[in-house]
Amino acid sequence: MAVDVRSDKVHECARRAVSGSGGEGQAKPGSRISGAFTLEGLLRCRGCGTSLQPVRMLGQRAYRGPCGCRLTAVDAEDIEHLVLKAVAAPAPSLVADATPEELGRIFRRLFVAVRVGGCAQDLSIVWRL
Repeated sequence: MAVDVRSDKVHECARRAVSGSGGEGQAKPGSRISGAFTLEGLLRCRGCGTSLQPVRMLGQRAYRGPCGCRLTAVDAEDIEHLVLKAVAAPAPSLVADATPEELGRIFRRLFVAVRVGGCAQDLSIVWRL
């Protein structure tokens, strides 16, 4: 099942979860995922389906596609934050206290793939559920 995270419903759920008004607890995206590449092996080019590879560019973490469809790398912090918000929206307690390594394992259990288009906001998640 694919979920388009650009939908208003998902953005509203993510906004509530991150702001702490979802009722259960507050997911805290941001610096907690700054060390590991939590989407390694899951992030794919929306155009051709090729897996994007984690890289460090000028001291920053990014994902880059060897396919040539993308002219620039995807900022790792941006896309990981968006994916974290998508998980925190329906289940904030699932990711609230997770370390970066745990987040990577959680993402691999939940998703088949995360497809990204021209920018980090142009993504869709293929859930295992």
